Amino acid sequence: MKASPRFRHLRSLPALTLTAACALALAGCSSSSPSGGTGGSSGSGTGGSNSTGTGGSRTGTGGSNSTGSGGSNTGTGGSNSTGTGGRNTGSGGAIATGGNSGSGGANTGSGGSNATGSGGSSTGSGGSSNGGHGGANTGSGGSNNGGHGGANTGSGGSTTGSGGTTGSGGAASGFCPSDAIFCADFEEANGVPTNSPVGTATFSDPSEYGSTFGGTMAVMGLDKTGPYAGTQSMKVYPSPSFSVRTLAVAVPQKFWVRLYIKSDKAIGQPDHNSFFGAGVDPDYSKGHFVEVSEQFNCILLNANDSLYPAGTTCGANSALTANDWHCMAAQFDGTTGNVQVFAGTTKIIDAAAWTPAKQAFTTFSFGYFAYNANSATVWYDNVVVSPNPLSCP
Repeated sequence: MKASPRFRHLRSLPALTLTAACALALAGCSSSSPSGGTGGSSGSGTGGSNSTGTGGSRTGTGGSNSTGSGGSNTGTGGSNSTGTGGRNTGSGGAIATGGNSGSGGANTGSGGSNATGSGGSSTGSGGSSNGGHGGANTGSGGSNNGGHGGANTGSGGSTTGSGGTTGSGGAASGFCPSDAIFCADFEEANGVPTNSPVGTATFSDPSEYGSTFGGTMAVMGLDKTGPYAGTQSMKVYPSPSFSVRTLAVAVPQKFWVRLYIKSDKAIGQPDHNSFFGAGVDPDYSKGHFVEVSEQFNCILLNANDSLYPAGTTCGANSALTANDWHCMAAQFDGTTGNVQVFAGTTKIIDAAAWTPAKQAFTTFSFGYFAYNANSATVWYDNVVVSPNPLSCP
């Protein structure tokens, strides 16, 4: 047995004669002073300067003050109120129909400049603020709320257009880099990974006579139960006693590895067992392996019982949870003795110029070195070996 380590106004005009009023009305119909109705300057009438009558100055048609045709108040041509051309209510007046509220008025009428009319500036069709067609805010063509061609909400907005930045073909689908020495996703129909997709592995188990990868004497094999990716992973079966069940890959003296690993027990048991490492021979008994191991409930390096880090207290190298996939990455540099191990993006081991790691590595082995029987079942998926740095996402 081996023992080891862890891990948003009206204007008033003077009374006018009918003829003058009509002239005024006609003038008002052709050009309004403040706004946008059909000739009205403020209201609704067609051509009136303030209110609703068509050219009337108040109410009568051409009358000077009240209700008759041309009267000044309400009649047609009155200067202020309701008559046709009047300034207040008649068609073309500056405030009512065509004025602030009427057609052509400045506020509400069609073409009014502020409220509801077509061409008005606020609410009417073409109004500039609220709802009219061509208006500046809400109408079709309005600049703020909803009109066609408006500046804020119209079609063709500036923010949410199609064609986002994260198209298909993300990096996860290409787990095997172009410079890889070996990659295995364990999706083959059977047998040890051979050029699937890159490189060859060799089954190595000198400790158990007759054991195989898959088949009736399998101690390792392909498994469809909960792979990290794809449909299969590699499973190392639990061992009732001492055993070394590994796959070996030929490597240069300096290399990187990234893999996904899961165990039915925490990766970081009290007793010494190992998962993967670098050696000088595929046979563990000759390989002088620098192993990523478990001991003292930590993850640590073990090279022929030399431990890194030394001691029995875990830090960043504490155990990894059972029954979960974990990404691990490591560098083995036999020329310098540098060994780095990562769990996810966290560096959990950083052995610089560690003497036991100064070796002419030729082999990377992964599986389970069961030095102390604890019946752990271990799975691997998406294993990559490369001469260049690798990292977990």
